Amino acid sequence: MRQFPLIAREGWPFILVVILLLIGSFRLGGFYLVLPSMVLLLLLVLLFRDPHRDVPSKPLAVVSPVDGRILSIEPTDQGMLQRESIRIVIKVYAVGAYSARSPTEGKVLNLLDNLTEGSRLLGVGGLWVRTDERDDVVVLMKGPTGWTRPVSFVGYGERLGQGQRFAFNRLARQAEVYVPINSRLQVKTGDRVRAGSDILSMFVHK
Repeated sequence: MRQFPLIAREGWPFILVVILLLIGSFRLGGFYLVLPSMVLLLLLVLLFRDPHRDVPSKPLAVVSPVDGRILSIEPTDQGMLQRESIRIVIKVYAVGAYSARSPTEGKVLNLLDNLTEGSRLLGVGGLWVRTDERDDVVVLMKGPTGWTRPVSFVGYGERLGQGQRFAFNRLARQAEVYVPINSRLQVKTGDRVRAGSDILSMFVHK
């Protein structure tokens, strides 16, 4: 059973306020008061919607954390961890799903204070998930201002399931996903992806 069907719980306070404004506008009987409230209500429903996603039954898969389009794919040694990785950059759709989802199953580690585990300590917050096989995936979401940074629902040391909702992305415009350098890619530049459903890459284990 879905805990928060259709609309993410963070959106309900905003939506209820706008519904009250809409009711008040109807009582006042002014079209020019009703129309802005209806438009705002529609925008909030689009922003905070949390649609069901079918997570693929592939434990070695890395799924997209957001709805968007692949902007670039490139190897890098300048990621958040002290190792080579593949960086997948995704343009987040402005009208995409509001929720961000975990790309893989595993334990949440702290990017800001975990030098012994391989963090670069760059002072950048993001989601770092380590699988039981010690595969690391890092997700960063960026926007034009600090307010657009995502707000996480999970704490360090907790476990996430593949495709599990872990944050709401506010108005982040871009997501960066770092996967192991030997990963087998399943997407290419220009592809459209859906959070929690579409596979970005596969872990490779001998």
